[in-house]
Order: sequence, then C-alpha cells, then structure tokens
Amino acid sequence: MKGFKMATSELGSSLKEILTQDFLCCQICMDEFDTPKMLPCLHSYCLKCLSQYVKQTAPDLADAVFLCPTCRQEIQTPPGGLESFPTNFFIVSLLDVMRSQKDATKKCDTCLLDSTESEASSICLDCNNYICKKCAEFHCKTKFTVNHQVVELTDDLSITVLKSKKEPTCQKHENKNLELFCIQCETPVCMKCIAQDHNKHELSEMETAAVERKEKITSGLDGLKEDVEELDKRLTSAVDTMDMIKERKEKIIQALEATEEKLKEEIHNQRLEIQQDFETKCKAEEKQILAEKDTDECKLGILQSTLDFAGKIVAHGKDVEILQLHKQISHRFGELILGVGRYHLTNIVQLNAMLLGFPLFLKRPQLLLEFNTKTENDINQPWLSGVAVSPSTRNIIVADHTNGKLMLYNNQGILIKSLKQLWHNMQPMTVKPFDVAILGKHIALAQYADKQILILDNDFKVQSYCTTAYNCTGITPLQNAEIMITTTVRTIWNKGNGIYKFNLINKNPPTPVLDTETSFKHTLWTEVEMPDYVLGLNNSFVVSDSSKDILHICDMEGNILHTYEGKDEDDPLSEPQGMCKDNHDNIIVADRKNRIHLVSQKGDFIAYLVTEKDGLEKPCAVTLNLDGDLVVTERSSGKVKVFKYQ
Repeated sequence: MKGFKMATSELGSSLKEILTQDFLCCQICMDEFDTPKMLPCLHSYCLKCLSQYVKQTAPDLADAVFLCPTCRQEIQTPPGGLESFPTNFFIVSLLDVMRSQKDATKKCDTCLLDSTESEASSICLDCNNYICKKCAEFHCKTKFTVNHQVVELTDDLSITVLKSKKEPTCQKHENKNLELFCIQCETPVCMKCIAQDHNKHELSEMETAAVERKEKITSGLDGLKEDVEELDKRLTSAVDTMDMIKERKEKIIQALEATEEKLKEEIHNQRLEIQQDFETKCKAEEKQILAEKDTDECKLGILQSTLDFAGKIVAHGKDVEILQLHKQISHRFGELILGVGRYHLTNIVQLNAMLLGFPLFLKRPQLLLEFNTKTENDINQPWLSGVAVSPSTRNIIVADHTNGKLMLYNNQGILIKSLKQLWHNMQPMTVKPFDVAILGKHIALAQYADKQILILDNDFKVQSYCTTAYNCTGITPLQNAEIMITTTVRTIWNKGNGIYKFNLINKNPPTPVLDTETSFKHTLWTEVEMPDYVLGLNNSFVVSDSSKDILHICDMEGNILHTYEGKDEDDPLSEPQGMCKDNHDNIIVADRKNRIHLVSQKGDFIAYLVTEKDGLEKPCAVTLNLDGDLVVTERSSGKVKVFKYQ
C-alpha cells in the first residue's frame, strides 16, 4: 500500500489549497465560473461577466480593446468575438470536483458486482472505480492491479478531483477524444482533425509532447520566481529608502531648530528657506518612490498571478490541458520577462549634500590640510594675495605678490610647478601677480606692477592680455563671459583707483565695457578709497575697501545697495581682504584681525567661520574648493590652509 500513502500525502493538501483560495470564482461576479474564458494574460472570467464588462468599457465590441479587470493589460477582442477566447478547461475540470462533492456517499463498485452494498473508502485512479477498505487491500495484491494507484477518500476535495476530471473532447468533432498532438499547429487533435486538417503535419504522442511543454513551462516558472524575489527586494528597498529620507529629514530639522535660537534673524530666515527647499526635495523623492512602488506592486501581482496559474497547471493539469494552454502560457511568459533593478534615486546624493551642507556654525571648523609655499629661493616674505582652484584638475593656484610668482599645487599640497615667467607668441612675460580667478576653461591673472590682465589656458600659456591705466588688484568672473577688476595706485599724491568690467567674447585683447570714471562715477567712484578685491554675485558685485574697513555691495550699474562694516560697533571689520561666495551667494571675506566673516547679500553678519582660535594668522585670499571646503592663504607665514566649511 505504498502508493496508497503517497497519493494521499502528496496530492491531498495541494489540491485542497487550490480549491479553497477562490481559484474557481470569477473576479467580476465573485461566484463560481460559468463558461470560463481565458484572456491572453491568463486571467479567466465568466463569458457573461466578460461580455457585460467589455460592453461597459468598450461599446463597439467589433474592434474593442479593453483592459483586463485584474492586471489592466490591454486585450484585443478576437475576430470571432469574446466567445473566441479559449475556454479554460482546467477550471472547468476543477468545477466538476466541487459539484461531485454534493453527491451522496459513494458505494464500492466491486461489491455492487456481487449485489452487495459497502461504503467506498478509496478510489483506484487507474480503474476509475470506488472501492471499500476490504476490496482496496485485495486490489493492491492482484497480479493485474498491483501497480494501480489507490488513494483514500478524505473530507478534502483532493481525491475526488482525480475521479471527476474527464478527458476533454474535441471542440470541432463532438464526442471525439483528443488523441495526438500536432507539433506544427501546437494543439491537441482527434482522429477526424488529423484526417481533415493535419494529415501532413508532424504529430506526437500526447504524453511525449506534454513532457516537453511541461519542461518549458517549468523553466519559465523559474525565471518568474527570480523576478518575484527581486521585486520583493525592490519593494523592501523602497520602504527602507523612504524611512532613510524621513530619518535624515527629522535629524536636520532637529539640528536646525537647535541652532535657530543661537543665530540672528538672517540665519533664521535662511533656515526656513532651506528647510522648505529640502522638504520639497524629500516629497519629490517620496512621490517618485511611491509611484515606482505602486507600479512594482502591480507588476508583482501580475507575476504572482501568472506564477500561481502556471504552477497549478504544471502540478495538477492533465497532459491535454497542459498542451492546450502551454502556447498561451509561454507567450505570456515572454511578455512578462522583465529586468528588475534597484530604485534609481536620482536626487538622494544631491539631497543628502543639501541637507548636510547647511552651515551649522556652532561647530568648530576642522583643519583638513596645511602646506607652506615659502622656499629658500624666495627673496621677500611671501604675500599670498590670490588663490583659486581649478575645476578640472582640483589643483590649487596661488599668487605670491611680493616674490612675483604663480604656483600650482595638487589637492594634497604638493608643488607641481612654480612660474616666474609666462609666454605669449614666443615672447616672455614676467609674472607680477596680485589676484587670480577661474573663468570657465581659462585662468585670469591680475598683474599688479605691469598693469595687465592675462588670460591663460590650463597649461599657463597666455592666450590674450590687455593693459590698464593703473595697478591691477582684485579680479572676479561675471556672467556672459565678463570679468571685473579693481585697480589702485598706492601713493598719497596720486589716486588711481578704479573698477573695470571687461568682455571676453571675441575680444583679443579683452575690451573694457565699464569703468568707474564713466559708468560708476556717480556713487562708487567717490566712496571707494582702496578697492583691493572684487567679488561677482548674482546680478551684483562686492568691493572690499581696506582703507575704510568696509564692503560695498552694488548693483551692476555701480549703485551701492548695502554695506558691511562688521558684526557690530564693538567688533568692526578690519582691513577686508580677499573674498569668495558659497552656494547660497553668501559673502565670505577675510580681515586683518585673523577672522573669516560670513555675510549675507544684504550686508548682515551671519557668523565667523574661522578665527585666530582655530589657528588662523593674517588671512589674505580665500576661495572654496570643489568639495565646498574653505581654502585660505596667510600673508605673513606663506601657508595655505584648508578648513572644512560645512
């Protein structure tokens, strides 16, 4: 009775599970199927329900394209109408099971031959007969039936399924059994079908063809299982990512709230602006992830539905049922093969940088790098009057005013080259720099003693230059390929201060388009005494006046909009030096009291970024590197120091 036990344990629970999971219910009427028709997506519905559904969604049934009620895939109505969709014989067969359960208690077919009645306790799957316990034991011992599969009748529906399932007959020829499989047409056929339509086609035994198709379906199932697992991981990743965004948002809000009380009104307003900005980005990320999550959940449902249906066909379908459905199943597999990746969170890196990039000035600045530019060959004490960082190489360019040289260091502070002479059209030009700036792919150099503006390429070859009336000091890039410079004459009897704007487009040499003596004379010309440095902002610029200890923030016509004279009357600005700006267009300026100020565009004090307590000594030029860190030169020590700005 070994086969007896195997059949009960292996088949019983799985078939019972099929029949208790609404598998036999139409998802439109939620009742038992009545003439179940299967769509190309493998979902089945009652013919009547499907007709009513399509009529509501696509009144023109002749050319109707409708969406599957379950997976929303577009379905084209076949030329013969909805009736032409294939009947789901697998479901029809299982429905017979349900109906058979309503019959009376089964009687032993063997005992009935002796005109006696005994209650059947088992069924022979090979003879298709009900037998009692005594006959079952005898049935498994006879020479002719020893290999038959006898299983017990239980309260679940698993055994009766095998009794109730009938071999489907040919739909074209009534009462004709389907006996062979046409390989060319990919369909089971009866003998009449062979004689009429398939007589020259390659045919195969049903069992052989079923084994081959079953292997293909099984192989496809493996692929779908992998996609289901990947989608599960992806959805889990979506939840984790959303939690991460929420956590980061909460942390930064807490940090901002803790800082708010210690900063003045300007930093408070800035906090609100940035908070709104990153909350908008967080919501955008969450919205994008939720949209992708919804799509993935729909895909997962489709894959799981197909997986369940195909798995049940493979596990419990008859050969003929597998052969009838395998073509549609294989086609459906082809439609559902998809590449499952991870969520592409396009803004997460930028979002994190933005959140963590808001300056929390309660923390002490961290010194990241320090190197000395002074060498044995220097005649004078270094005056590192200008500094810039190359965006393409990340190298640091330093101008030494007193020793007349231009130096190039890598981002680790290692000297690459030191130049005291440049070349233009095979002619040498002596380096006498004051300030240096990056202009796209070029380098702009303000020459003090020679009163020149030099435009260099990345190899420090002079591409063009022009001469000004006075000594050039500060230089800054503007929009539309323009630069602005400051000039000065440092004598008590000759005032040569000026502010010029040059256009670099198709100009060789660069041509001045504005100067203080013509365009800026009405305000700026009379206010500025010693314009050492200039800084371009968005539609405005800043001039540092080391003689009056003040910053002038002006519009592009030279009208003074705001001024900055220090934190307060007790803590004034002292001889402002080099300037740069951060990502929020705040002004960063050095002064002679060993401080780096952070100032708003309206001239309001925000914070001290670095002070003497942090090891700063006579800062001169300042800039930000590509990591957003603060690069500072020291006038007397000849050192370059890099502090973490964020």
